[in-house]
Amino acid sequence: MRIFKIAFMLMLTVALLCSFAFAVHHAPEALKHTIKTDTESIGRGKNLFDAKCKFCHNAYNTGTLVGPGLKGILKNTVLPVSKQPATPENIRRQLRQPFSRMPSFEYLSEEEAEDIIAFLNTL
Repeated sequence: MRIFKIAFMLMLTVALLCSFAFAVHHAPEALKHTIKTDTESIGRGKNLFDAKCKFCHNAYNTGTLVGPGLKGILKNTVLPVSKQPATPENIRRQLRQPFSRMPSFEYLSEEEAEDIIAFLNTL
């Protein structure tokens, strides 16, 4: 009888660990990433924005240059062109697989994308 209890507890432990691993692996991207708020990340994000984005996007208003102005982008309910929910994950996706005429920035590292999002969050 004792061997059955041990086997049952072992199976239960394995099942719980597997379900936890599944939940973490399949968690929504928005839960996997938090928006960075440290000044270094924001500064790097601003520098990246200035080097890669400001030619088409104004960070400080909502007027259109080539692309939409991005002031308050993460405070809005939807992104300006795609009308997808204004979430860090959708901005990350837009950088990698752009909607409409925007060029792809899939070459950006994950950290660079996170830094740009940190900067956009300050607008």
